Amino acid sequence: MYDLIVTGAGCAGCVTAERTAQRGFKTLVLDRQPSGNLGHTWVNGVERTVFDRVGIAMPSGEETMPSPLVSRLLGPSGTHYIETTSSPTIEVRMSVFARRLLADAMEAGAEFREATPVARPLMEGDRVAGVVTASGEEIPARVVVDASGWEAVLRRELPETSPIPREFDEGYMVTAWREQRRFGPEEAAEVPRILDIPPDVNVSRVGWRGGYSVLMLHWDPRESELDILVGFSQAESTESAGEYVRNFFAEKGLGGERIYGGGGLIPVRRSLDVLVDHGILLAGDSACMVIPAHGSGVASSLIAGDLAARTIARCLRENDTSRENLWEYAASYQRGRGALMAYFDVTRGLTDNFDQSDMDMLVGFVMTPGDVEAGLRAEPLGIDLKDAMHRLRSLRHPIFTTRFAWLASAALTLKKAYEDYPKRYDPNQLEEWRGRIKRARKRLETS
Repeated sequence: MYDLIVTGAGCAGCVTAERTAQRGFKTLVLDRQPSGNLGHTWVNGVERTVFDRVGIAMPSGEETMPSPLVSRLLGPSGTHYIETTSSPTIEVRMSVFARRLLADAMEAGAEFREATPVARPLMEGDRVAGVVTASGEEIPARVVVDASGWEAVLRRELPETSPIPREFDEGYMVTAWREQRRFGPEEAAEVPRILDIPPDVNVSRVGWRGGYSVLMLHWDPRESELDILVGFSQAESTESAGEYVRNFFAEKGLGGERIYGGGGLIPVRRSLDVLVDHGILLAGDSACMVIPAHGSGVASSLIAGDLAARTIARCLRENDTSRENLWEYAASYQRGRGALMAYFDVTRGLTDNFDQSDMDMLVGFVMTPGDVEAGLRAEPLGIDLKDAMHRLRSLRHPIFTTRFAWLASAALTLKKAYEDYPKRYDPNQLEEWRGRIKRARKRLETS
């Protein structure tokens, strides 16, 4: 029997496996993909500070892509924009980085089985006691981690009696696609003109497709490469972001060679209310750990993997993998990273209710460069004196500014509620906490 089985060899799964195996526990990692196809084949912006925080070497070399020196955030009309020159994130090639994390886990002693899709949890009464693969093989374990991405193959098959929500509102799903294309000499000279973008400037148009949406373009003249990122609500569209990108290039009359890229669905919302049950923990996209401010869940997954391993090791030593004993992981995550996610979930809710003129006003008169950088760092908005003059522009629109201030206050209330997440599993305390969250959410919806 294994001490730990991890389903999904992504960031959360590999970090959990590595750090549990390092502590001497028999660990198995399963992934439905062959080893050569692990990790998303796209670039993800990751907060630089997270690597020191969790003790992982900063991505370098082929794991990264150069960050632009200047970034420009535009409203839907393009009339107003905010420009920043610092880079709180590092651009990481996820497939290369994921393979490094898996190699680290295997070096620590974890076993890895590729091309092994998991069908459901193996149950003993109300406890998860392992996994059942798609071929019907039963693999027992003392504790299991569902790090299988938004598909959440274990979470969705838990019994109805589990406090972990098996499903959530699909309206939170965002379709996203990012790729890099290289152009030949003749076509390269025309790309910036056709797309109306300056070279060496990362241009991101927000709210261009209503609500929570972004279209980012960056032209690197030295490599003759275009970096494009598209994301928007899947529920409000009949096409995926990948289809949009293909149509975009066709309509612009641009070809180029795709050298890297891919995409899929991302659950953009605050983390699920409950992250553990008897014998099981959730981490990464299966637990909805994407920061809504920028749509990346890598840093959250690394943090969750480290926290999960700490709790799992203690519970294994104590021979107690009950919901109550595993709760330490849920409380640690929710009171820290989860509180930030809840705070920035207001970003998604805010833009969902804004039309294009509202988004133009937000970018042109309310937000500042400091706000943009804080969002990328996943830090609450603060008062930055260097942005004081920009703030004064918002007084030209007092009603809109008051609305924004009210939402910011409500976001802090929601963050504070998550910081008070129950330290121990108690159904009554959990329901009281959920009531507090519901009241905070209602305040947002009525503001």
